[in-house]
Amino acid sequence: MATTAESRNGVVIILTLIVATLLMLVPLPETARYFRPEWVVLTLVYWAMALPHRVSIGVGWLVGLLMDVTMGGTLGIMAFSYAFAVYLIARFHLQLRQYPLWQQALTILSVVVVVHLVSVVTSKTESTWLIWMPVLTSTLLWPVMFATLRKIRRTLSLIHISEPTRPRLIS
Repeated sequence: MATTAESRNGVVIILTLIVATLLMLVPLPETARYFRPEWVVLTLVYWAMALPHRVSIGVGWLVGLLMDVTMGGTLGIMAFSYAFAVYLIARFHLQLRQYPLWQQALTILSVVVVVHLVSVVTSKTESTWLIWMPVLTSTLLWPVMFATLRKIRRTLSLIHISEPTRPRLIS
């Protein structure tokens, strides 16, 4: 039985999100942990921009909740911030797709700042200026992440499946 494009879309999106989660869990030395990019946010943003009908606010919330459990944080913090990030991208995905990569990177900067700001405000630990380094590294990594995920999407022929058109009634 051949796989349909929609089921293949879902599997690839889930696999890329799992890889992004694993990259967030890779242990790093104390000095390098501040420079870890927001892998999951970048992946969610890409899929929300490329296939908005498959990655919605609910997916962002669910992935955020799983990240809360995985990272041992307060339940709902990442869920809220990821859902909000996906909302922002979904709201403007048609415009964002038209931007050159450097403008997309600036948009990613603002989205990751919002996600990170929620984490910093709700955190009880002391923070230094290094706490903002993931925002910078995520912004700088966006062109590579975009190219990689786009190559995966095009290689596997993941397509945007639009809603069926309704026939017009002529009165």
